[in-house]
Amino acid sequence: MNPAKWSVPGRMPIFILVAACVFLLIAPASAYSPAYSIQPWSDNPPGSEAKLPVPVGIWQVPPLTVLLAFTAIFLPFCLVPVEILVSCAGFVVMNFRRVRKNGVLGNDCRAQIYRHIVLYPGAGFTEIMRDLPVNRGTLFYHLTVLCRERLVVAFSVVGKTCYFQNAGKFSDPEKNAIARLRNSVGLPICEFLVSCPNASRRDIALRLKTTCSTVSWHMQRLCAAGLATSIRESRNVRYALTPVAVKVIGDLREAAGGAGTDSPELRQVSP
Repeated sequence: MNPAKWSVPGRMPIFILVAACVFLLIAPASAYSPAYSIQPWSDNPPGSEAKLPVPVGIWQVPPLTVLLAFTAIFLPFCLVPVEILVSCAGFVVMNFRRVRKNGVLGNDCRAQIYRHIVLYPGAGFTEIMRDLPVNRGTLFYHLTVLCRERLVVAFSVVGKTCYFQNAGKFSDPEKNAIARLRNSVGLPICEFLVSCPNASRRDIALRLKTTCSTVSWHMQRLCAAGLATSIRESRNVRYALTPVAVKVIGDLREAAGGAGTDSPELRQVSP
């Protein structure tokens, strides 16, 4: 604490203001009454008695006059909610700071979220919150700003929203493939099919050390999503990836290599 800040000279204006307010509150009101005289308005005052006002019923008053009277009485009370809303809006506007487009990435947390999306295309909300030290509300706000300023685009598939850098790098089919394969059990299967196309169900099961029924379930989903095709040869079914899936696997490998050796993509995609 700075002692000079609370010195007597520095506090003198406050004392004067408080003393003036106290004096105005306790001082009795006084008014000077000048002398005045009353003169008649005419030399011939009226001789008859003054007539008292005659009361008039409300049904004898014109409707417009009644409406104006009620409006003058009740309108101030009706405007109270409007005044409260206007006051609240003023406080909100004063506390709101518009993010300019050239300063979107000036916030460290927002820039970190943007870099994470660039390194891990197709990352979802839960994944970003798990990998970065940010809470749910803050992450939602920064993702909204990034999407609003068109630095990031949101892509929804199968009830899941994934985020991509808005650089035109991925088409909609590729975004769909990345959203379906990212952090999915089908990703190692697709990686194996890249190196061994037309592999059978048994080959995939032996490579991944799983059961044939599990492989069949995942391959049915990949074929339904348009990421793989199946060809039946006698009693065997062989699978191959579509060109979109092959390109997506290569993109995930490239992103994983740029992110580092400890990234999730590199652990799942790399052979």
